[in-house]
Amino acid sequence: MQRAAFWLVISGFFALGAIFGSWQVMMADLQRAFGLSSGQLGLTLTLGVVGSFPAMLLTGRLADRWGARRLMLISILISALSYASFYWISSYVWLIVAIIGLMAASGALDVGINAAAVNYEQNTGDTRMSFFHAGYSGMGSLAALTTGLLLFWGVEFRTIYLLVAAVLLGLGLIYALSSQVDHLISHPKQQAQEASSSTSNTVLFRTPILLLLAAITALTFFSEGTLEMWSAVYLRLSLDLPTIVGAAGPAVFHFAMMIGRLSSGWILLHWRRRLVLRVSGVMAAAGILLSVSTVYPPLILIGFLLAGLALAAVVPIVFSLAGDIAPQQAGQVISVITILGYIGFLLGPSLIGNLADHIGLRLALLALGVAGIGVVLMSFKIQHPALDQR
Repeated sequence: MQRAAFWLVISGFFALGAIFGSWQVMMADLQRAFGLSSGQLGLTLTLGVVGSFPAMLLTGRLADRWGARRLMLISILISALSYASFYWISSYVWLIVAIIGLMAASGALDVGINAAAVNYEQNTGDTRMSFFHAGYSGMGSLAALTTGLLLFWGVEFRTIYLLVAAVLLGLGLIYALSSQVDHLISHPKQQAQEASSSTSNTVLFRTPILLLLAAITALTFFSEGTLEMWSAVYLRLSLDLPTIVGAAGPAVFHFAMMIGRLSSGWILLHWRRRLVLRVSGVMAAAGILLSVSTVYPPLILIGFLLAGLALAAVVPIVFSLAGDIAPQQAGQVISVITILGYIGFLLGPSLIGNLADHIGLRLALLALGVAGIGVVLMSFKIQHPALDQR
C-alpha cells in the first residue's frame, strides 16, 4: 500500500511537469499564432499567475478538509479541460481566460500534490520530498524534449495540447479509483480541523530577517519562472534557432533543477549554507551572462544548465535557515516566505516581456544576472544568533 501511495503522489508531480514542460516549449507557437508582442505575452502570463494565486490560497484548507487525493482528482481534471481548450481558442480574450483557468487549476494541483507529499512523509516516515520535486523537474525536461520532437516531426502544436490533456484525464481516472491510499496521503480529519482553526502569526510578515529570506526567495522564483517561461521563446523567436534547439532550453533548465534538487540534501550536509547561497548567486549570474553573450547554442544551453543547478539549491537553503530561526513555527515561517517569494514569480513574466519590447529579450534576460548578484549581496545580511554555529 505504501508503494501505491508513493507512485500516486509522484505521478502528480509528473503531471505538473508534463503540463509546464510542454507548455513552455509551445509558448513561442502561441505567441506567433496570436501575433503577440513580448510585452503582451508577458502580461498574459502574469494574468495567468494572478489567477493561480487565489486558487493556491483557497485550496490549502480544502486539501485538509477533503483529503489530498480528492483535491488532486478535481484539479487534474480541470487542468485537462483547460489544457484541451487551447486546441479551439482563436481570440485573445479567450486565450487570457484559458491561461487563467490552466494556471488556477495547476496551482490547485500544486497545492494538492505537495499536501499529499507532506502527509505521505508524516504517515510513513519515508522522507522523499526532494525526490518528489526532482520528479517534477525530470518530467518537465522530458516533456519539453518530447514536445520539441513532435513539433520537429510536423505535429501541429494545438494537437499536442489534446495529447497532454488525454494523459491528464487518464491520471484522473487512476486518482478516482485510489481511495484505498487516502490514509497515507491525508491527515486524519480531526487533525485537519484543528489545523484549519488555528490562525497564522501575522507578526512573521514584519520580521526583518524573514523578510530578507523572502526577498531572496522572490529573486530566485523570479529567475526560475523567467527561464522556464522565456527560454524557449528566446531561442526560437529571438535567435531564430530550430524548434528542437528551442525545446532544449527549458529541457536543460528542468534537468539541471532535477539534479540540483536531488543533490541539495548532500550540499546542506557538507557546506555552510550562507556560503552556498553566495556561490549559487554568483553561479546563476555567470550562467545567465554566458547564455546571453553568445549565439552558439551549446554555450547558451551550458549557461542555462549552470543557472538551473545554482537556483535549485537556494530555496531549500532558505527554508533550512528559516527553520533554525523559528523552529517552533517552521510551517508558518515557510508559508510566509513562500507567499512573499511568489511576488517574484508573479512579476517576472510581465517585467521581462515589457523590457523585451524596449531593449530586446536578449538584454532583458540580463535582469536575471542582476537577481543572482542580489542573492549574493543579501546573503551577507543574514545574521541571527541561531545561525552562528553553522
